[in-house]
Amino acid sequence: MDVPLELTPGEEEALTRDRALTTDSKGRLTLVGLTVEESIWYVEHKRQWLAERIDDTLRRKSREGRKRYLELYERHEFARLQVIGAEHEVRTENPTKNFTGRPAGRARTQR
Repeated sequence: MDVPLELTPGEEEALTRDRALTTDSKGRLTLVGLTVEESIWYVEHKRQWLAERIDDTLRRKSREGRKRYLELYERHEFARLQVIGAEHEVRTENPTKNFTGRPAGRARTQR
């Protein structure tokens, strides 16, 4: 049974902005560098960690869980940074011909 990666709108917005999301060969949403199953585990573990930071009475994560979280974090971050690097390379190799250094839609003021 394929269980989808479920994210809140805020999580999805932040992960999209950070170039942390992709789709797998079946078109399922996943974190870059991880499988869907690993992504689900990673997101749930991160939510648990955040909840524990807010509420100290919650149970601490096991060493085994922490180790796996860190392994997945490293794989995910490495893949995410590769995506950002590839985007940067495309932008610098193919800059816009009319690039002026000003945001689009802003006219040069005449004095």
